[in-house]
Amino acid sequence: MAWLKTALQELFGLFVDDIPFTIAIVVWLAVVSLLLPTLLSDTRWDAALLFIGCALILVESVNRAARRSHHPK
Repeated sequence: MAWLKTALQELFGLFVDDIPFTIAIVVWLAVVSLLLPTLLSDTRWDAALLFIGCALILVESVNRAARRSHHPK
């Protein structure tokens, strides 16, 4: 049974390398898709807000990775 757990972890690792980054993107997508239509009646800003949020999450993830590489455990 241990081989199944290892295989599933490897499969998951193929698609998800940075779990906090993945969670942040999924949460941001949920916020944009569920809350923006109720908060903003003007849909012209939806794409820009989606992009800005994803870009900020990416920048923060890169900064975190850079700090980890400069300060090994």
